[in-house]
Amino acid sequence: MRRDAILLFLMFLLVVSASDQATAPTDTMTFEPMNFVLSQTEMPIYELVTPEVNESYVQSLASSLFGIHDILPQETEGIYFVNWSNSYLEVDSADGSIWFADYDRIWNVSLGDDKPNQTESQTIAEAWLDENGLVPANAEFAGIGTTNMTIFNPVTEAMYSKIINYHFNYDFAVDDIPITEEAMQITVMIGESSNMVSTAQNIVGFDWRWRDIKSTAYTTAVLIEFDSIMATYGFSADDVVEYSLVYDTGETDANNDLLVPVYDVTFTKPDSEGAGTNFHLKFDATEFDPQVQIIQPTDSITVQPGVPITFDCNVLFGTPPYAYQWYSNVDGVLFSSATTSSFTTSTLSEAIKSDIAYPHSISVLIQDSEQRFSRDEIAVKIDSTAAMSIDMGIVMIGLGAVIILSACLIIGKKKGTFAIFFLLMLISTFVLLPITTAYSGVESNSVFQPSAPTGAYDDGIKEVGIEWIGLSYDDMLTGSQSCSEGFYNHMGSVGGYSLEFNWGEYGAWESDFRDTTINFGNDSQWIDAVDMVYYQGHGSSRAVSFTSNHDDDEARFANMKLGDGDLDTIAFDSCSVLAWYDPYIAKNVFERWSPALQGVHQVCGFATSAKNTEKMGLSFAQYMTGLYPLPALTIMESWFRAAVECQPGDRKIAMFYGTNSTNPFQPQLDDPINDHAKGFGYVCEDPTPDRIEWYVYITSNC
Repeated sequence: MRRDAILLFLMFLLVVSASDQATAPTDTMTFEPMNFVLSQTEMPIYELVTPEVNESYVQSLASSLFGIHDILPQETEGIYFVNWSNSYLEVDSADGSIWFADYDRIWNVSLGDDKPNQTESQTIAEAWLDENGLVPANAEFAGIGTTNMTIFNPVTEAMYSKIINYHFNYDFAVDDIPITEEAMQITVMIGESSNMVSTAQNIVGFDWRWRDIKSTAYTTAVLIEFDSIMATYGFSADDVVEYSLVYDTGETDANNDLLVPVYDVTFTKPDSEGAGTNFHLKFDATEFDPQVQIIQPTDSITVQPGVPITFDCNVLFGTPPYAYQWYSNVDGVLFSSATTSSFTTSTLSEAIKSDIAYPHSISVLIQDSEQRFSRDEIAVKIDSTAAMSIDMGIVMIGLGAVIILSACLIIGKKKGTFAIFFLLMLISTFVLLPITTAYSGVESNSVFQPSAPTGAYDDGIKEVGIEWIGLSYDDMLTGSQSCSEGFYNHMGSVGGYSLEFNWGEYGAWESDFRDTTINFGNDSQWIDAVDMVYYQGHGSSRAVSFTSNHDDDEARFANMKLGDGDLDTIAFDSCSVLAWYDPYIAKNVFERWSPALQGVHQVCGFATSAKNTEKMGLSFAQYMTGLYPLPALTIMESWFRAAVECQPGDRKIAMFYGTNSTNPFQPQLDDPINDHAKGFGYVCEDPTPDRIEWYVYITSNC
């Protein structure tokens, strides 16, 4: 009797413990903690002094710099404007930066023949800067840039070039350490003269980003050894072309008042065919900035819907306390806390594109008490077709049950009937458990499966779509999502465009860009089904890259036929997409890009590497729709203006297009150079291949 009671009790424990087990996610990677090594060097952190910007200050600048005396400034969203004719002076109250442009003369492809030569232009720029005391003591002349236009005739193969503007750049340093150009820089752009009666008559553009630096350090912080940063993030010495220690500010108004040390690193990244391109990244160089790492899960996972997943992270450095926000690029904000780093969820959506499940990009953003930030990311796929995971606890219970049952059979041979009944109950428990677990999970999870663009190929509807890759790269481009979605949301809310697709991280696919005639490409459903597309991620002179690897990890320009559907404008916020020459395939930009133009009006990109920013997309969109009192600019002016605002001066912005103008240096109205966003000005007819007489390539130093 006692043996029966014991067996019944063991059977109850085994069945209850087995039925309570959930299907657990599995991962295979051994967790590698952050291994930063602190040096013996302390670095000062400096505070910047922002001038007080008001109407009288801006009016005095207009009077002293440009001889404009009688026009009162206007203010919108913290930016003060003075406008006369088609010239605008802008002063940002957030940092005191100054921008001036005469939009009749800057980047004007019809001008350039009557401008001063390079030596004369430099003399004009230096004299004007000295006259107005605009070159601080810690500034040094950094070099000369240009706005350049090159045209190519596909029939005669004639090629001509001209310089439209000269750019004269000045950089800054503190304690003999360079300050990044996007934090501090002065650029004067010289072109053909205006009828302005002042020494500024040849100045077509002026970009002034400088603030005084407090002499006493805000604080100090210990420098992190460069090699330990590279090792922590998985870079080898062969990946690094060069690096330097520089000072930089943050991009947002909340964190751009301090100069902090960072490592500015140039990497080389070979593609699948061995060709490489250089790109730049920055890494926090001291313990002043926090560093976060996701520690649970320890690697990318795939689980069935409804499975509980616990997320946690570890933070080093910075200034506690830390605030935490966990985010899914599919489901949005998952968890926020001012104190707690960890949470558990079982409600992640099953994300599906073209009937294929793809991973969430789950990221954690932490902010310390100094409003310094750090991010980390992990991929989590919710897939109802995934194999059930085996819980080792259940396996051990099952083995234990077999051992106990065997012992009972040996000890009590006459109790065989009871033991068989016990064994059948155990088998039924372990067989039915996966079914009940899977069933209960599917019911509680939603499915995220956006449809294709609704207005495709309908000229009466203007549509926009974006694709971006950021944190899912091994080197984590932290600005991609904010930048791309800033563009997307503004073009929807202000531009009036229908928001058709927002594919980010693992949901962005190479096949979305590949023409339907090439290996089952899908551009007619996505990229070429809308009027305007913005892409941000890594790029090269041959392709842009993806982390989804569907069907490839690169979208090659040779596989694109842009504009045979709806597409009018595509912007690649990526390195070297419009580089002049690709040495790996020995082709210039005309040879690489002209076959891809099948009706698209313009391709926007970079001729050099590009800085991954959080705001260039939004700036591009704002200038296309008009930033009051600034009217809507052309697409080319908007792209170039956004680059000046967001990129270092040694980067080159670029645009490529085909035109039926007989002389692109003096273009007719029906020319892509005159294009605006739809609804904000003139838009030319589609430049289909049969109408193209010239291909045009324009670059400008930022």
